[in-house]
Amino acid sequence: MAKKHKVVFLRSIIPHTASAYYFKGMQKQDVDLIEIPFDPHQPDQDMKFPDADLLLMVDCGLPVDFPSLKCYRSPKGYVSIDSCHKLKIHQEYCEKHEFDYIWVAQKHMVSEFGSNAAWLPLAADKDVHVYKPTLTEDESSWKRIFRRNHYDIGMSAAPYEHRRRFKKLFKKAGLSTNFYFRKKFGKTAAYEIALCTIGFNVGAGFSGSKGQDINMRVFETMANGKAMLLTNIYDNLGYEDLFEDGKHYSTFRSEEEAVEKALYYAKNSVEASCIAREGQSHILSNHTYAHRCRKILSIL
Repeated sequence: MAKKHKVVFLRSIIPHTASAYYFKGMQKQDVDLIEIPFDPHQPDQDMKFPDADLLLMVDCGLPVDFPSLKCYRSPKGYVSIDSCHKLKIHQEYCEKHEFDYIWVAQKHMVSEFGSNAAWLPLAADKDVHVYKPTLTEDESSWKRIFRRNHYDIGMSAAPYEHRRRFKKLFKKAGLSTNFYFRKKFGKTAAYEIALCTIGFNVGAGFSGSKGQDINMRVFETMANGKAMLLTNIYDNLGYEDLFEDGKHYSTFRSEEEAVEKALYYAKNSVEASCIAREGQSHILSNHTYAHRCRKILSIL
């Protein structure tokens, strides 16, 4: 019997982060997995790491410094998530710790990290982001009775001003909305989006205040299976490499186009449902964190 590869995984204890989802994906692989949890706000500066075939660190939003990481002699890799917003911080972090492998979530950022960097898009967790009827069990009986059981369009995301503006535009157009800003996460967010015909996404970079990206909600909303994804799109970021517009999701480039398409799909819910099912099938077959972890392990 072949010996299992040994993987040391530095896992942030903060839930609903890429670090948490990647760790779950790695648990599904046939490896000898050693988990080292840490608090990114208070990391253990004296932490030592055992030898392994690969030590993996996933960006958790903060440049967590482990002094022993630089002198670690076994192969080590880093997954950069938010380099489109914090390029200099990520470059300096990778240079300081001399990672052997760098995986970058945003395609247009790969060239900024040198020859040992590769594109590894974000993904979805089928245990979290796929809608299941049992998710309603978390609600109290009175909420299930008195709250609306359907909305035209909804979103769960950080409260950027342009996202709040889209909510107002949709309401002005006569659409019912189910928007949450930093209030719903994980399975709870999956349930709220499943109440909608359309799961909406607009990237942090839409207004130009932050970098452009293919964010987590793109994959998570498509994985839902109940609501179709309507998202903004950017050129040269890899959308066309991953998805087919009109089949797996629908895209827009302006506020006017977003409202127009939202009105169309709200009135054509059968077509929207077909897109939702196609999107989910595509995500679960190609774009889960288990898929991403297999890609990482292929270097071994």
